[in-house]
Amino acid sequence: MGLGLAVGMIDAGAIFFHVGLAGVPWLVNVALAKLGVVASLGLLGGGAVAGRLARRKEVARIESGDAG
Repeated sequence: MGLGLAVGMIDAGAIFFHVGLAGVPWLVNVALAKLGVVASLGLLGGGAVAGRLARRKEVARIESGDAG
């Protein structure tokens, strides 16, 4: 989730300060910004799902009396 947050912050900063790749049309820069947003959302979602699955396994292990 932290990586998704970092990618999102970098992407938002680049959009806010009008930073783009030099020599490419503005449409390519817009497409790259959108891909950055999608990537950050995917990383955030993947991290949330992984964290939830890890907690679920831990709770199941504690409830079964297998905690050690």
